[in-house]
Amino acid sequence: MMRYRLLLPLLLLLPFLSFAQQPYWQQEVNYKIDVTLDDVQHTLTATEQIEYVNHSPETLTFLYFHLWPNAYKGRNTAFAKQQLLNGESKFHFAPKEARGSVSGLDFKIDGQNVKWELDAQNPDIARLTLNQPLAPGGRITISTPFQVKLPDSFSRLGHVGQSYQISQWYPKPAVFDHKGWHPMPYLDQGEFYSEFGSFDVRITLPANYTIGATGELQNPEEQARLDNLAQVTAAKKEFNAEDLAFPASASTTKTLHYRQDRIHDFAWFADKRFNVLKSQVTLPYSKRTVTTWLLFTNREAQKWVKSVADINDAVYSYSLWLGDYPYSHATAVDAALSAGAGMEYPMVTVTEPEAIIHEVGHNWFYGILASNERAHPWLDEGINSYYEFRTKARRNPYAGMVSSEVNKNAFGKFFGVDDLPPAAIDNPAYLSAASRGLDQPVTAPSTQFRTLNYGTMVYLKTAQLFQYLEKYLGTARFDSAMHTYYRQWQFKHPYPEDLQATLEKSTGESLGWFFQELLPSTIIPDAHLDKVTTSGNSTQVVVQQQGKLALPVQVAALDKEGKILESHWTKPGEREQTVTFETQNIDRVVLDPEYLFPELDRRDNQHRLGRLFPKSEPLHLQRLLGVERIDQKQLFWAPAPGYNTYDGFQLGAAFYNSLLTEHKLNYVVLPMYAFKSSRLTGLADVRFKIPAQGFLRKVEVGVQAQRFASFHTVTPSLTFHNRLTNPGVARQQLSLAWHFVQDDLTPDYQAPRLAYRLTTKNAVSGTQVDFDATMFQYRIIPSAPDILTDERTTTFRPLRFRLSIENWQQYRSGKEVRARAFVGFLANNNQYNGPFVLGMAGSPDYLRQTPFFNRTELYTSLGGITSIRQTDRQDGGFRNPVQMVSREWMAALNLTADLPVTPLAVYLDLGMVQVQNRLQYGTGLQWSFFRDAVQIYFPVAGNNYDSGLPKSFKDFRNNIRYSLDLQKLNPFRLLDELQ
Repeated sequence: MMRYRLLLPLLLLLPFLSFAQQPYWQQEVNYKIDVTLDDVQHTLTATEQIEYVNHSPETLTFLYFHLWPNAYKGRNTAFAKQQLLNGESKFHFAPKEARGSVSGLDFKIDGQNVKWELDAQNPDIARLTLNQPLAPGGRITISTPFQVKLPDSFSRLGHVGQSYQISQWYPKPAVFDHKGWHPMPYLDQGEFYSEFGSFDVRITLPANYTIGATGELQNPEEQARLDNLAQVTAAKKEFNAEDLAFPASASTTKTLHYRQDRIHDFAWFADKRFNVLKSQVTLPYSKRTVTTWLLFTNREAQKWVKSVADINDAVYSYSLWLGDYPYSHATAVDAALSAGAGMEYPMVTVTEPEAIIHEVGHNWFYGILASNERAHPWLDEGINSYYEFRTKARRNPYAGMVSSEVNKNAFGKFFGVDDLPPAAIDNPAYLSAASRGLDQPVTAPSTQFRTLNYGTMVYLKTAQLFQYLEKYLGTARFDSAMHTYYRQWQFKHPYPEDLQATLEKSTGESLGWFFQELLPSTIIPDAHLDKVTTSGNSTQVVVQQQGKLALPVQVAALDKEGKILESHWTKPGEREQTVTFETQNIDRVVLDPEYLFPELDRRDNQHRLGRLFPKSEPLHLQRLLGVERIDQKQLFWAPAPGYNTYDGFQLGAAFYNSLLTEHKLNYVVLPMYAFKSSRLTGLADVRFKIPAQGFLRKVEVGVQAQRFASFHTVTPSLTFHNRLTNPGVARQQLSLAWHFVQDDLTPDYQAPRLAYRLTTKNAVSGTQVDFDATMFQYRIIPSAPDILTDERTTTFRPLRFRLSIENWQQYRSGKEVRARAFVGFLANNNQYNGPFVLGMAGSPDYLRQTPFFNRTELYTSLGGITSIRQTDRQDGGFRNPVQMVSREWMAALNLTADLPVTPLAVYLDLGMVQVQNRLQYGTGLQWSFFRDAVQIYFPVAGNNYDSGLPKSFKDFRNNIRYSLDLQKLNPFRLLDELQ
């Protein structure tokens, strides 16, 4: 009984003990590194000494280490594989001498040898087994020599000639935090996570190199040299952009010494050609002076000279809105970089002039607030982009990712966006993917993003969502909360939950709707004005939210000039709310006047008071493309010429309701006038999207109609598109369609068709599988009825099955070999000399899916294919005009190999049909351009020639053919494939 009495208080305390917050801790790593650059062999020779301090509550028996230069060792590293997934083949085809590695490692702990081994899957990760367990509070000293073979510039570490980018170069322990170990391999898309500590680094290299580096330079003579170079550069009036040659290296060397505390990485950049500019910034709170440096070659010198204001603005503005810059200098360096527009490191960045503000801003988001960038890139890149755009807006109000290029100029006027806020212009960059079901949550790990989404979602969408949050909270309250976040988490490793907790505590707002609902979601919210009524001196506005997200949205009352008279925010989580305005002289009520609410359809966001049709906006014809507007219903248009031999030259215009983004209802109408046939031609394509979830990203119900040459068609369809979740997921499409075809050259028929396409690809290889099954239903009316059966018509239903598998593989960058295998069958094709066949040299295009310039020559009286110039490369896919058709089955193999140096390819086509036992063949040269949309074929030998070879140049010339695949240039399709 006494035992139970003692246990009861412990049980009562257990919930409090379980949920008590553990005190924050992080490991400490202090470095001493001596390194020598060999600028002939492009190698580093170094020794390293690391003090590792265990501040965790756990006893450690091993440590993980990053050996990131080994990412450049071969084709099987995580970096090499990601390059292929992201469409980059440069490293894959690089020769061995262009790759990199780290070698000569001999780890010791406190002077004793230690067992260590490379990770089985990642040669850029090592595991050190400690000789003795490292208890909480304990510290050890790890030492090793190492050599780095510097790769060519494929990513961040490397060199171009004697321009050196030395980053992620030394062995370093992985982070161990309250969530465990983070032994990540090096990646190009996906950044880093490192432990804070101190760095003491000595760099030896030829004396005429100039270095931009992390840390405070300890050499007075080198400081004087930099000051002198800055004076020389400031006095220059012109820079010779053609003078980019490397001067000879000095015969003497120098050793530069750098020290810095409270940082988690060290990088340096060396070049003998650097111009130097020096400036200063006085911080807003401490009034301390920070020195800013620009190091650049002559390549874009004038841009760099103008960028002094950018680096100073970045240091001052980020300090103002977050907290003072803690270091003595900030440096931006011009150097070869293959990992995007720039890459940040503590106190130094390698960048382009246009990206200086963003990259210097990373000193706060990555440098000082050192979140796990690989797992939470939005916490770094996204929030930093928000402050980048905000900094740029101090000088240029149009300072977003896209809007900075538009601005209020002729370009903006042409596209009808010069009077819109910058968010309206930037929105389509990420809404384009979102509207197509191709977006990804901004909170996803960097490894899961497709390349374009990494920029539009992680950078732009996150930045815009934080601008939206700033406006909702109010700028002063938001800034105060972010100041608190900076003070509390500087020189630490904050996670998303830490940012949320800090903002909630500071603002007194529950922000779960933002962090748990909006950020991780791919759902597009939709708010609209339902009712607007006026009674007395007040105006009541009912706002409704549709869909799964009910988010706060700004409601504003505007006067006739568009000035906001009064505005309110709705509350999160409520699907219907009434907002009351007390102001007078309201001309209209607008939902989300600054275009910050991340919705797609804004046509129901405005109500004009005192109008007969208050929600009816004027229709505006807009050239080419534009953005969704609140105050206009837009109809986009583009001129459209055309030609075929039947209609002659045609001229018209394409009208469509959107290009950049998709809607529930999407249409393209292309009316044209044919000058030869003196009639209207054209097409119309209308598609309605059905909401899809899970495996499906998009389901479309559509109908297409065409009228060209001697035919017209109507095709209703139902199409399913799979959801893409990461770069390696295949694209799949399943379509059910019913084609109704009327043509003066063939019997009228209808054709239900099932088609499936699977595409998988990376930078150097890919496979496409196409299958379709089509039933052609047509009737023949005999010249006289059958006397015995009185049968006046005969209905035929031949079935066509086609399967093609095409594989391509690059054998060097930009050069590939392709193989396509095809097999086709016709069943129930029992009418003697029936009109439906499989063509060895291209299909008869029964469903009118390919634009032919001269369709009348496509058929003979027997339904066969003549020796025509144009082919659709379907069925047998022969490029030579081999006059062979089949009414039963056909098999073919098409081989293509790009020739080195030239833009030409050599091809070989082989095929057989049921009526002959002889193998058909054709070979020649192929020339492709406009993204392979246009191909020209020059037959050298084959069954198209009587003796297998051309008798004369005229015979050869008459057999030249071409194909035209306009779908490869279709902007609607290109936008879908780019994501």
